[in-house]
Amino acid sequence: MKSKEKKTGLKTRVISGLVLAPCVIFLIVLGGGFFLAMVLAAFMIALYEFFGLAYGAKRYRILHLLLGGVYLSVAFGSFIFLRFGLAEGLWLVLAMMVSVWASDTGAYFTGKTIGGAKLAPYLSPNKTWAGLGGAMFFCGLMLALVQYLRKFITFETGLAPEFDTLTIPFMLMTGFLLGAVGQVGDLLISFYKRRAHAKDSGSLIPGHGGLLDRIDSLLLVSPVFLGILLLCR
Repeated sequence: MKSKEKKTGLKTRVISGLVLAPCVIFLIVLGGGFFLAMVLAAFMIALYEFFGLAYGAKRYRILHLLLGGVYLSVAFGSFIFLRFGLAEGLWLVLAMMVSVWASDTGAYFTGKTIGGAKLAPYLSPNKTWAGLGGAMFFCGLMLALVQYLRKFITFETGLAPEFDTLTIPFMLMTGFLLGAVGQVGDLLISFYKRRAHAKDSGSLIPGHGGLLDRIDSLLLVSPVFLGILLLCR
């Protein structure tokens, strides 16, 4: 019975992802006010869900509400700056998005297949060290692949000289780092869910839970990726 429920849950997750991903990519490519409207809506929903988790805990509510507000503001601000503040912003955002999706998928299936020692059993009992390795590997592989394809598909202003340092080996190593960072971001939201005794941050997305459950990795990856890119300019 449990096996059937798991298969149904996985199917729902896949369907939700296949519906949402093209919509998100379309709005990112479209840019302008449509992109900003999507980001603003996502920010407000994420803020609402985070405040619900922080308020659900009994201690240090105000402190965690403030920390959450700052964290989400930095994360979403970095996402917007990546899109509009850097040369090839469209390519950079898409590269980050597909790499994070590959990381999350790789972590899930690697962890399920290999199993092994738990990464953080108190915060997230299902996460394993094998899953962390899968997240790093697939994120690095995808980011390197996108960098390779960049030679053939250019956006907006073409190849920007200021990012000539972003070689395929460099992006591979950066992807490894971002894969690990994404898992930390996932665990950070898991910490708040654990404090609030909640399984999910919400129920907005079928099969995934709340919006925070879907973008938890991306929230921390965005400012870290932006920082790396600014250092490479």
